[in-house]
Amino acid sequence: MMSVDSDVARPPSPRVSVGRRAVAVLLTLVSFTGVGHALLGRWIRGVLWAGALALFGMSVPFVGFVGVVVVLGVHLAAVVDVMLVAPPVAGGPARLLALMMAVGVGLGGGVVKGVIRAVVSSPWSVPSGAMEPSLLQGDVFMADASVASPWRRRSLRRGEVLVFDPPRESSGPFVKRIIAMAGDSVRMDAGRLWVNGQPLARRAIAETCVASSPRSMELACAVYEETLGEHRYRVQVSDALASFPEREGACPAQLEPAGTGCRVPPGHLFVLGDNRDFSLDSRHFGAVPEDSIRGVGSYIYFSSEPGLRVRWDRVGRWMQ
Repeated sequence: MMSVDSDVARPPSPRVSVGRRAVAVLLTLVSFTGVGHALLGRWIRGVLWAGALALFGMSVPFVGFVGVVVVLGVHLAAVVDVMLVAPPVAGGPARLLALMMAVGVGLGGGVVKGVIRAVVSSPWSVPSGAMEPSLLQGDVFMADASVASPWRRRSLRRGEVLVFDPPRESSGPFVKRIIAMAGDSVRMDAGRLWVNGQPLARRAIAETCVASSPRSMELACAVYEETLGEHRYRVQVSDALASFPEREGACPAQLEPAGTGCRVPPGHLFVLGDNRDFSLDSRHFGAVPEDSIRGVGSYIYFSSEPGLRVRWDRVGRWMQ
């Protein structure tokens, strides 16, 4: 049987202007995933991409740096998809409708992103040298926010790096290490830390102290590996470090005198910086309320020195 070509003209494939396509790609690249798809009329496809990104994003604090790589890969794949995807068969939506769809997806994505940061994970940067040598100024790390109120999925642990709002009016949040919990007694004698009447195990390390300020360069300093619970981390201590409390019974706010030390009250934590000589912590502002917690550190996903020189050896390092 011979076939006969139809004389009926096929409708042209739907197209979008180069300008709209470019704006869609740019919005996907710099804004929330899915906005660019909505601008092209593919809002359902955009929601699916946004959902995939949110799903992988929630795993970031638990799977390590590979999670960051996967999230970036999904985001770039969404950008490529916006560059290649065809508009709906009926053609791209009118400009006003496309704008409304993009704004709707963007607002929804912003809400989802805010929820993830509040209850699952969030990035934080180290603003000072108070946590040296464990954390350096310029480190950026992911924090597990699921340990914060009211969604606390597990108990906090001694030795974890804590992100919290400072008890007093200060520019925060602060990044310190949990040393003692409710009911624990703590004191410091010539730089040696005691918890519940027992000195913390530590060993000297042949490392040079990190000197992030001119004053710190003037002190004789030593680096130790300190062990608290399941955490081992480095601290730096000088010979001039004062004892805590400076005199018996002189405990700061929210801490109760307990012999030669101070006891942590219920619902509070005692925190210290690893740079024991240059840290504003519980020795100064007292115990930290547990309801001020933002999260606990997970791993470093970026680090740079002044001048934006990347510290590649620190990227992807789990926090101790």
